[in-house]
Amino acid sequence: MKKISVFVGVPNLSNQDKYGSYIGSVLNHIKAQETPFKVMEPYVTAPHSGKFQHGNRDRVKAIAGRMNVIVDKFLATDATHVFINDGDVEIPTHTIDTLLRHNVDIASGVYPSHNFDSVGAMSFGRMIKTHPCGFYRPRVWDSMRGQVFGEIDPWSGGTGCILIKRRVFARYHPKISPLRFTADDCSLDTWFWKRAQDAGFTARVDANIVCGHLPRYRLKDIDKWLNSGM
Repeated sequence: MKKISVFVGVPNLSNQDKYGSYIGSVLNHIKAQETPFKVMEPYVTAPHSGKFQHGNRDRVKAIAGRMNVIVDKFLATDATHVFINDGDVEIPTHTIDTLLRHNVDIASGVYPSHNFDSVGAMSFGRMIKTHPCGFYRPRVWDSMRGQVFGEIDPWSGGTGCILIKRRVFARYHPKISPLRFTADDCSLDTWFWKRAQDAGFTARVDANIVCGHLPRYRLKDIDKWLNSGM
């Protein structure tokens, strides 16, 4: 049996982008992971030029490009899994170990939406099966606490703290391109979750792993913002 090893990638959107200032903290949280499995030195992508002529559409394309660079780098190694950590997501020390032990194709922790203060919701939820993009309604934290989702119904969410097995990115059908991150009419994150589960890959969302989401929701302040009465 091949030994488990994890390639870690951080998509660095731009040195001119506000998220570029968070990379140091993100890397420190990755290096603090507690697991007996091999976790490789984090790979941070080269930044995009930072010139987004068409606003958010260009930003999403840039993010997809950075994430696919991580996938290519991962496939050039002998690692069994890739862990993608967004440049504004701080992960708890048990994140990678817990996700590995699910032993599914795709596993993720959760993190608060950027407006958690007002809506109290995590950026994850049960996928709406009839929606062509796999759209979901963000799940209120109190209904997620301590649970693992995805065994019965398909779930969807972000890709900020996501662990993915190598086989997900292999060509599983001669007439279908290998799965990659794309920026089209659907959300980059939810579209990846939908296509992966439609292809038969197993997925879990573990609400026992609550990550910080910078700048407002720092992991060190988790007790303060997570239990603020939302």
